[in-house]
Amino acid sequence: MSELAHKDYTVGWVCALPKEQTAATAMLDTKHTDLPKPPNDPNAYTLGSVGEHNVVIACLPKGKIGNNPAATVAAWMISTFPSIKFGLVVGIGGGVPPKVRLGDVVVSTPVANFPGVVQWDSGKTKEGGDFERTGALNNPPNALLSALTKLETEHDLRGSKIPEYLEELKEKWPRLASKYLKSDSLNDVLFKADYSHPRDMSVHYGLIASGNQVIKDATFRDKLNQDLGAHVLCFEMEAAGLMNSFPCIIIRGICDYADSHKNKDWQEHAAVVAAAFAKELLQYVQPSDVDGERPIKDILGHVLSSTTTLRSRMEQEKDAKILDWLTPIDYGLQHSDYLKRRQPGTGQWFLDSKEFQTWLGGDKQTLFCPGIPGAGKTILTSVVVNDLITRFHSNPEVGIAYIYFNFRQRETQKLGDILASLLKQLSQGRSSLPHSVRALYGRHEKRRTRPLLDEISSSLRSVAALYSRVFIVVDALDECQSSEGCRTRFLSEICKLQTETRANILATSRYILDITESFEESASLDIRARDEDVRSFLEKRITESGRRSLKACSEEIKSEIIKSVGGMFLLAELHFASLQWKMSHKDIRTALRELPTGAQAYEHAYKATMERIKGQAREAEELAMQVLSWVTCAKRPLRRSELRHALGVEMGNLKLDEENIPEIEDVVSVCAGLVTVDEESSIIRLVHYTTQEYFEQTQLSWFPEAQRNIASVCVTYLSFNTFESGVCSTVEELEARLQLNTLYDYAARHWAHHVRASSAETEDLILSFLMDYKKVSSCNQAMTAPVIVSKEYFGYSQWKPKITTGLHLAAYFGLGSTITELLNRGLHLDYKDNHGWTPLAHAVKNGHEVVAKQLMEKGAAPNVVDPARFSLLVWAAQNGQLEVVKMLIEKGAD
Repeated sequence: MSELAHKDYTVGWVCALPKEQTAATAMLDTKHTDLPKPPNDPNAYTLGSVGEHNVVIACLPKGKIGNNPAATVAAWMISTFPSIKFGLVVGIGGGVPPKVRLGDVVVSTPVANFPGVVQWDSGKTKEGGDFERTGALNNPPNALLSALTKLETEHDLRGSKIPEYLEELKEKWPRLASKYLKSDSLNDVLFKADYSHPRDMSVHYGLIASGNQVIKDATFRDKLNQDLGAHVLCFEMEAAGLMNSFPCIIIRGICDYADSHKNKDWQEHAAVVAAAFAKELLQYVQPSDVDGERPIKDILGHVLSSTTTLRSRMEQEKDAKILDWLTPIDYGLQHSDYLKRRQPGTGQWFLDSKEFQTWLGGDKQTLFCPGIPGAGKTILTSVVVNDLITRFHSNPEVGIAYIYFNFRQRETQKLGDILASLLKQLSQGRSSLPHSVRALYGRHEKRRTRPLLDEISSSLRSVAALYSRVFIVVDALDECQSSEGCRTRFLSEICKLQTETRANILATSRYILDITESFEESASLDIRARDEDVRSFLEKRITESGRRSLKACSEEIKSEIIKSVGGMFLLAELHFASLQWKMSHKDIRTALRELPTGAQAYEHAYKATMERIKGQAREAEELAMQVLSWVTCAKRPLRRSELRHALGVEMGNLKLDEENIPEIEDVVSVCAGLVTVDEESSIIRLVHYTTQEYFEQTQLSWFPEAQRNIASVCVTYLSFNTFESGVCSTVEELEARLQLNTLYDYAARHWAHHVRASSAETEDLILSFLMDYKKVSSCNQAMTAPVIVSKEYFGYSQWKPKITTGLHLAAYFGLGSTITELLNRGLHLDYKDNHGWTPLAHAVKNGHEVVAKQLMEKGAAPNVVDPARFSLLVWAAQNGQLEVVKMLIEKGAD
């Protein structure tokens, strides 16, 4: 045989594991001599032939799995062997029973509306943890699909040659036989009862789901399958990274069921049956068909002609991780939600105003825009941001950043969070990540520390200075927390930014004296709902209602509501909502004459709405009161899926009944316009800040038991039987748990707040939960997980405590009465978690002075140190707990 060159190889064969590469090599008819490769190509190649095809085999680097490493291997392969026409991705995968069994082969082919492979974890999270997949992957090459059709027919007529190839392996490679061929030691646990008459290996054609996470949970597997139309035959981890850049077919031998029985017993056999099928398939691929295909390198042109694009992609991924490390907060979804609510044409008066045009055209300009509650300030802010983005989208020298303050998000809108968000947004606008941000990341990431405020501020000014112009837009400055000087310091920081970088600043706010005084030397433009905008809104709502009575009274409705709202857009919405209950022309006109006006208008409107809610059928009224209780009293905004699970919990039932979960349309409908859903972010919330204020003032009248009821729901959810297995052993398992049990994150983090607010610390439900070691440990794991769970940046499962008792949790949250009851039930006072923390340590660190003293009076040991070797004395002094410091010293602390 004459010596072959790189250009003579036309088939690329990619494996993920060494055992898959061994199986592939064993299937070669002839093994060829290695060829030299470029010095920067990291792949190791095995060359050979199958039938009339010359084949290149490459394996992922040891220890690397997933979409991205597979794409890297394929990209280098195509670069080094420029005549490759198509690929085979061959190896092991997890099957979806009952159709698919261990030892079977699954081959990717198009089914229904799906290509052969779908990336299940690519897209945006929607209701209930589902994914809306945002991109379709390419179908396999036609030459391979045609060969598959012929091969399937031959299998029906004569059967597969896979058994024949396995017999050849026994003779050709006897050392592999005991490990790679099927033996009596291989048991199918799931179908053990059926194996008195075991069936032969089967080949299945259809959908393969690919992702970057290992799936080891049958419930999660089946849910993903249902989300994909119940078409999935197999789950794996490499294919999706290849299908768009490496025309190929995916062949998987089934080694497990992607469930808790996952092990490695079947992997070698699954690898070899997949390799044998690939060999058989190549017998049906005609060389003339291969010759007729263009090389992948030519098809993809400049994208794969060098590794530049690949490097760029890797850099972009790294940049995205650095930006998410800065802050996970993204105001883009909120902006999109607000902009969607804009009635076309409204707000144009503001954009056309002399004040805005002056602000837009100059440097170092500040425009302060105060307005009464409900005037439409937030929607107008979204109009301004959209105008800036549209106006300057093609100019890379203009930087735009914006903040939507929200009184319900104060935990994530501290000064550091706000400045980090501005820094993140301005950094995203650059073609490459600014050096100052990379340097900031480099100083802190390895030590797992967070940047100081001064560091963020300095980097923010540095990045802003890279632009020729910068626009900063801030909505609802009055909702920025004033505690600890947050709002004052923020105003100081953006003024400093303006001084040093010529930035333009626009801010909206209610009429708050100290805020107004801060802008007394700046240009200002009051925001009020213009009559023409209110008219436009009402015309649209009347038309959408479809009701003849409203249309008949259209002019009166518009005239009377415009007169009564006094520049408050929200009041127009509430007034119109109240009319939808009126059945006759007379009722509508009477209601219009009685519309409240003036300072108490909102209170009257909300009270009237609540009276309408109370007048509904009992089931609708009860649901509405539950919903309003949750959205008013929750510690943070809730997603739709979280609230639906909360509403579906039944006291005394330790499992969620899917049939008891209400639809979100009903949830919104029964609340008579008081709640709304932000479609982009999936947040369900009260319609306005004034609605929250009203319910905070009247909570004891409308839902006096709200805190107790929410506490009971949270603790019941945490007590579900599904969590009795305890902590998750991997990040992937934890992510799956949080996706399937959508209220778990909220319940784990905030149950104790609601318990404390309702004085329910000693109720049996709570004590029973805290006495269950495994459920408590599971709760603690979810409670202490980062907002964005990432093993790469947080090493979650390696450094978070797992050995936890109910006493630790009670001390962490400062539940003194609960601690007394738990000690009476026998929990150990000085029990230590993995890091040596006792309940007393948790109480001191979290500033619960009364509880700390209570534990010491019970005899808790005072000499405890944390992993950084800080003592309780240090923590108590740092928190300003002088009485605790004194008591620690008295108890012998050193």
